[in-house]
Amino acid sequence: MTTKTRGRPGTQPEINEFRRQRLMEATIALLAEKGVAGATVRAITTAAGTSHGLIGHYYASKDELLVAALDHLFTAVAAEIARQVARAGEEPLARLKAVPRAMFSPQVFTETSSSAFLALWHEIRFNEVVREANRQLYVGYRNRSLAQFRATAEKLGIAIDTEGAATGLIALIDGLWLELAIGAGSTTRQKAVVICHDYIDHQLGLRPDGRRTGTGAD
Repeated sequence: MTTKTRGRPGTQPEINEFRRQRLMEATIALLAEKGVAGATVRAITTAAGTSHGLIGHYYASKDELLVAALDHLFTAVAAEIARQVARAGEEPLARLKAVPRAMFSPQVFTETSSSAFLALWHEIRFNEVVREANRQLYVGYRNRSLAQFRATAEKLGIAIDTEGAATGLIALIDGLWLELAIGAGSTTRQKAVVICHDYIDHQLGLRPDGRRTGTGAD
């Protein structure tokens, strides 16, 4: 989910952004390959091709660097999901169902992004700084899911527990991400999407043909 830098820039602001980008790409790659313990400051600067002392110019501590990496991953994922949701059109249900498709798409669920997230999620257990950053990022994630369920329910003219539905979908997506990332079970990207869509339909009381259950319309 990182963006490759095109060429070496000339102005100081461009140089600073170039260096931050290189450091971020190196950090995420090392997190994915070796975990937090292996993503040492020295290893990161070596991989980024920068001096050991330069990293302190941009990040006050390793914790700050890890938070920046987490934010970078979250932001990249959210941006790609937003692009794919926008392509789904204006229908609320189509937009809601576009989220799982995006989450398990090749653009979002990559070996690097999934492994880096795993390393950072593990760090959350022990690192209060990273845990708080993750909590704040999840607020936005949850609010977007909640808004999508509310819009869909309103369009269908039904009343549901939108908070419970949003929380459940996030938990389901995260669990399936974990299963795919560690290679457990036989879940595939396609199966993960189907499972999420079935959950959405169940929460909204929809049948596979898109009609409401219990309406007597057969």
